[in-house]
Amino acid sequence: MENYSYNVIDLGKDVDPALIMETALKENVDLIGLSALMTTTVKNMEETIALIKDAGIKAPVFVGGAVLIEGYAQMIGADFYGKDARESVSIADSVCQ
Repeated sequence: MENYSYNVIDLGKDVDPALIMETALKENVDLIGLSALMTTTVKNMEETIALIKDAGIKAPVFVGGAVLIEGYAQMIGADFYGKDARESVSIADSVCQ
């Protein structure tokens, strides 16, 4: 994303959902991206998305990662599914431009 001139706030891995929500509020972000590379981490995505929506954050959430499919992304309430890095840039282009 940074290669395409987007400012990225990387909170790292295994981040508490509350920290993601709090950072989104504090930084007034335009888009929130979540990635999961292991099936054990996708449950946190659902909790994170719920916290974001419950907090009234208007920034859309996109998800992706090796273990996700579009149907699961829809099931957990994500606004977008990025199957790869290029599609993630396209999502950002459509939301942030």
